[in-house]
Amino acid sequence: MFRKYIVPILFCAFLLGGVIGEAVMPDKTYSASEKRKLAQKPTFSVSALASGRFGSDLEDYLADQFPQRDGWITVKTFAELASGKRESGGVYFADGYLIDKFTSFDAKCFKTNIQALKSLDEKLDVPMRVMLVPTAAGILTDKLPAFAPNIDQKVFIEYAGKQGLDTVDVTDALKEHSGEYIYYKTDHHYTSLGAYYCYTAWKAAKGEKAEELSAWKSEILSGNFRGTTYSKVNYPLAPFDTITAYSKKEHTVSYNDGAYVSDSIYERSYLDGSDKYAVFLNSNQATAVITGDGEGKLLIVKDSYANTFAQFVADEYSEIHLIDPRFYRGSVSEYVTENGIDEVLVLYNIPNFAGDTFVGAIS
Repeated sequence: MFRKYIVPILFCAFLLGGVIGEAVMPDKTYSASEKRKLAQKPTFSVSALASGRFGSDLEDYLADQFPQRDGWITVKTFAELASGKRESGGVYFADGYLIDKFTSFDAKCFKTNIQALKSLDEKLDVPMRVMLVPTAAGILTDKLPAFAPNIDQKVFIEYAGKQGLDTVDVTDALKEHSGEYIYYKTDHHYTSLGAYYCYTAWKAAKGEKAEELSAWKSEILSGNFRGTTYSKVNYPLAPFDTITAYSKKEHTVSYNDGAYVSDSIYERSYLDGSDKYAVFLNSNQATAVITGDGEGKLLIVKDSYANTFAQFVADEYSEIHLIDPRFYRGSVSEYVTENGIDEVLVLYNIPNFAGDTFVGAIS
């Protein structure tokens, strides 16, 4: 008779232990595996309670700070898969890939960001191109579960073009090679190969022809990479990804006005940790300047998709400057003037650009 109550009792005991553990353990502020800040204890107020915001914030806090949270995520993932679902935690289980869902976005934020780019373009005396890169959900659509909700990411590129921006549409270049390893299977980034095909589209948009990939020396940096998408589901049966670098020679990189200077665009110390993608250009920095062998100066206003892309332009300019608006608080137009920039490229993945509130503040 008592046996049927064992599982519920153990479950409740585990939850109680988690609550007690949560009360005595110090809160964590950042998840290295998910590359995001964790929710902190919300401040109580009558207005927050009345609006429902306090309850929502408290729920996020308890979920983020629960002891052994990663293990619970794994249990949740297996339970949902066992129930027949093909998605968990905002991730589609997609024919060998874990693909981040993209089913909604903040239209107001996206339009604000487009207007900010238009304003920036009008201030510049140098050409500016905009490359909004579709994520795996926008290119590997044949791998998604049947009838899976999914936004057509090409409409974002088309909208940017209709607003007068000089866009580089990489959709066809990526779809043409969708059968190749152009996106990681456990991370939201494109691979170096995917970045190369975007590079070829960018060169074509400028009326130039890209060199064949064989012009670069390839090197496998890691064969056991699991990225941010994996961290959302902690699915132990997921494959490992391979990180490959392409280079012709080493290049000096100066970060944040010389606060740190490296003799390579690859920060190999990250390969020993969980955030292996950060090997490209030392993760996300406010500014970085790569010393190249070519002529002219290129500025890339970017998110992390540009970190892989940069290895292909490193030999084409005398300097490649990179600015991440999430961390840079200066004026981009003034930076262009002060540093003698000859050309600007705005490079973001589409879901990130659509929701990045920092882009709207650039000037």
